[in-house]
Amino acid sequence: MTKTNVPRLRFKGFDGEWKDEKFKSLVERVKKTSDSDQYKKIEFSNIDEGKIIGKLSINDTKGIAFRKNDILFGKLRPYLKNWYYSMFDGVAVGDFWIFRAKRKISNSMFIYYLIQTHRYTRISNYTTGTKMPRSDWNFVSNSSFYISNLEEQQKIGSFFAKIDKLIELQTKKLEQLKKLKQGYLQKIFPQDGESVPRLRFSGFSGEWKEERLKSILLERNLKKEPSKEFPLMAFASQKGIVLKGDRYDRSALVKDDNKKYKITKFNDFIYSSNNFKTGSIGLNKFGDATISPVYSVFNVINNNNSDFFGVLSKNKSFIYKMLKYQQGVTYGQQRIKEDDFLKIIVRVPYKNEQQKIGSFFAKLDKLIEEQSNKLDQLKQQKKAYLQKMFI
Repeated sequence: MTKTNVPRLRFKGFDGEWKDEKFKSLVERVKKTSDSDQYKKIEFSNIDEGKIIGKLSINDTKGIAFRKNDILFGKLRPYLKNWYYSMFDGVAVGDFWIFRAKRKISNSMFIYYLIQTHRYTRISNYTTGTKMPRSDWNFVSNSSFYISNLEEQQKIGSFFAKIDKLIELQTKKLEQLKKLKQGYLQKIFPQDGESVPRLRFSGFSGEWKEERLKSILLERNLKKEPSKEFPLMAFASQKGIVLKGDRYDRSALVKDDNKKYKITKFNDFIYSSNNFKTGSIGLNKFGDATISPVYSVFNVINNNNSDFFGVLSKNKSFIYKMLKYQQGVTYGQQRIKEDDFLKIIVRVPYKNEQQKIGSFFAKLDKLIEEQSNKLDQLKQQKKAYLQKMFI
């Protein structure tokens, strides 16, 4: 006879069906409050998918008192995934549920990962309220979940804790690389009022010369209908030219069979007047494509190095210079005219130093991309295991 109430993936040595229990049978919902200034206070904005962000305050604000190994779940807008496994005693301020595992039947770490499963997420997102949706405790507490014996629960919880540790370490590695890049951006380019950078590759000297962008870039304003040779693409923040499916499907919004789109080619420089401050600025590393005419597209000319200019455009001082030419105050109607953009003055070195800098940052970006992919893979592995190791 086929067993139905068993997970698809299981540790060796465990068998038998899991039992069906209501959520309120697995946890105690802690409600005791405290305003003690002896404990750290966790607010809604301090949690992001299991991580503490920002500095925790110690004051007399009133909230729900939690203990080490309790589980905090943000009931307000539950799709934000504001959950946390407490590593200390403290006070939760705001719209939280505090879960304490009932030790005779459930393991704290197992419950922590159970609330990250698709089933719990779907149930907790059955909300009340529209503007400020909150999970419905009556619905969640009376919903059923399958659980194993305590030994298997402990094994599962420990397994996922190790995956989370790998994700944490990989996240830190990626953040360190991004900080390293920001540090190089500040040192390899001259500061405002200076003509030479603070950090330089061996063999280069002399002042960087001032140039207007019109001597470096030429606007590409050709339009055509999308085709196999020039597919319709999206320009995504921090990613550049990507397939629309890699972002989200906006075909109904961005495509019009009778409309022509701007042509862009490999290593073109592109910016969005509305979103350049958040990363919608950089090079086309895809190749021939068509994109929305709301974007400004330029070809890098006069043997200037495209990678160098792509890096230069990420520098904060360059962004500030762009802001001076931004017109309009309403988002969606803000604009930096191409003629104004080309008036911006930048300092640039000779071509061989441009190439050296461009190549250096291209390698650093490649390393960041590889580490980012590793992080994504770990997150996908965790998601797959959650689907297979819970019912």
